[in-house]
Amino acid sequence: MKKILTLLLCFILTFFMCSVALAADTDEELPTVYVIGAHKNEIYNAEGETIYPIGTDIGESVKQALLPCLEKFAAGMLTDDFSDYAEEFNGTMAPLFEELILDKNGNVSNGSYCRFHYTTESFPSKSSGYSVWDYRFWYDWRTSPTDTASELKDCIDLALAASGKDKVQLIGRCYGANVIAAYLELYKEHAKAHISDVCYYSSSVLGIDFMSALFSGDIYFDDVAINNFLNYYVTHKNILDDEVTGELIAAIAEILQQVKVLGITGDALTAFVNMFKDDLLPTVLRSSFGRWLSYWSMVTPEKYEQAREYVFGTDELKKEYAGFIKKADHFYYTVQRNAKNTMKELNGAGINFYNFTKYNFPEIPLYEGASTQGDSDTSVFRQSFGATAADYGTVLSEDYLSKVSPESKKFISPDLKIDASTCLFPEHTWFVKNLHHDYFGPLQNISMEIMRYDMTVDNYRLPQFLTHTGNTDDTNGDNLIPTTDTDEDAHTPHNDIIYSLIRFLKAIFSFFTKILNGGLKLPF
Repeated sequence: MKKILTLLLCFILTFFMCSVALAADTDEELPTVYVIGAHKNEIYNAEGETIYPIGTDIGESVKQALLPCLEKFAAGMLTDDFSDYAEEFNGTMAPLFEELILDKNGNVSNGSYCRFHYTTESFPSKSSGYSVWDYRFWYDWRTSPTDTASELKDCIDLALAASGKDKVQLIGRCYGANVIAAYLELYKEHAKAHISDVCYYSSSVLGIDFMSALFSGDIYFDDVAINNFLNYYVTHKNILDDEVTGELIAAIAEILQQVKVLGITGDALTAFVNMFKDDLLPTVLRSSFGRWLSYWSMVTPEKYEQAREYVFGTDELKKEYAGFIKKADHFYYTVQRNAKNTMKELNGAGINFYNFTKYNFPEIPLYEGASTQGDSDTSVFRQSFGATAADYGTVLSEDYLSKVSPESKKFISPDLKIDASTCLFPEHTWFVKNLHHDYFGPLQNISMEIMRYDMTVDNYRLPQFLTHTGNTDDTNGDNLIPTTDTDEDAHTPHNDIIYSLIRFLKAIFSFFTKILNGGLKLPF
C-alpha cells in the first residue's frame, strides 16, 4: 500500500509540475504593433518639401498682421460685426495650412504625403525579443481613424507574418488609441482572432475637452482654472524667462481668486471672447486644423453634434463639406459612441485591455470644468474611461471618501487625488503622477511586461498608482516609484487669504528689489 501511495504521490507531483510548466508556457512573448500619436510623422508636399512641422514662425506671422487685424477688430467693436476681422485674420493663417489640410471630402489633398509609412521591408522577422518599436504603425495622422483602420488591419497581418505568431498586442498613444478603437469596431472578428491585448497611453478616444471647446464655440474661462494654469506654467515652468516676474503674476492671480475678484475677470474674459468668437472660430477652423479629421475624432461625444453645427451650420456649408462631415460622423456614430461597450464585449471575448492615465497637471482653462486635472491635454476622466479625480491642487473630499464602499477603497490613490474604482477596467488601469502628455518613455517597457504576464494592479512591483521622479515633461529620468501619501502635494495646499497675502508681499518685495538692482528681465 505504501508503494502504491508513493507512486500515486509521485504521479500527482509530476502532473502538477507539468501543469505549472504548461501554465508558464502560456506567458508567450508576442509582437506589439505600436500606433503612434498625431503629429509624430512629418508631412511633405508634392515637391518633397517639408510642410509639417510648419516652418514659418506662426507667432511672427500674427505679429505682422496684427495692425490690420486690430483695425478690423476695432471696427467690429463699433458695429458688433466681426466678419471683416475674421476674414483678415483668416487671410493670415490660412496660407500656413493650405497644403496640409484635407479637401472638402476629407481626403488628402495637393499630393502631400507623410515621411514614414509602414512597409513589408520595415518589419523584421523575429520570433522573440520583441521591442515596442519593431512593428511601428506609421500613417497619415490627418485622416479619419475609420479610414486608417483598414491600414492598421493590414499592418497587423504583416506583423503576424513577420513573427510567425497567431496574435499580436496593440499599443495606442493618444490619438493612436482612436485609430485602434476604429479598428476594433470595424474589424471586430479580425481583432478577436488576432489581438491578445490592447494598451492605451493617454487615450483621446473619449475626446479632449479644450479642443471640444474650440470646435463647439463653447468657451468658458473659470477663475480657478486660470489660477491653476498661471501657477503652474508661469511659476513652475518659468515661461516668462524671469521667475521673479512669474511669481508676482501668479501671486496676483491667486490673491484675486481668493477675494473672488478673478471670478469677475473670468466672466468678463468669457463675455469678451463671446463677442467675436462666432465670426472668427468657424471661419479659421474650416481653413486650418479644423480640416483634419483626426482632430474631429478628439471632440468629446457630448460636444460633437454641437461642434458640427457650429462649424458647418448653414445648408450651403453642409452641402459643400458633405464628404468631410460624413467621415467625421462615421467615427462619432460608429466608433466613439460605442467605444466602451465594444471594449467590454471584446474583453469578454478574451482581449485584455490595459490603460495608463497620467495626471497632476492643470488643464487648459478654455472650458467649464477645466479646474480638474489631467496630463495637460486630456483629463483623468477621459483618459481612463471614467475614473474620478479631485480638482487640480486638491484632494478628494472627506464626504466623497466616506461614501466609497469598503471593497473599492483599494482603488483610492495614496495621495487622495484619484478614485480608480469608477473607471472601465479598474484592475487594469494604472495612474502615473507627474508624467506629461507628450512623454511616454518609461511606460513602453512596463506595458510590454504587463501585457505579457497579464498583470493586474494588485501586483507588488507595479502598483496602480505610480509617480514619475524625473523631469515632468522631458526625458530626464525614467524612474517610476509607488505613489505615497508623503508626496509634497498629497494634501490640499495652503489655500487661504493669509497665505496668499504673504506670498503676494514676498513677490512684491522681490520684484522691486530686482528693479532697484537693475536686474529685472521683463517678459517683452
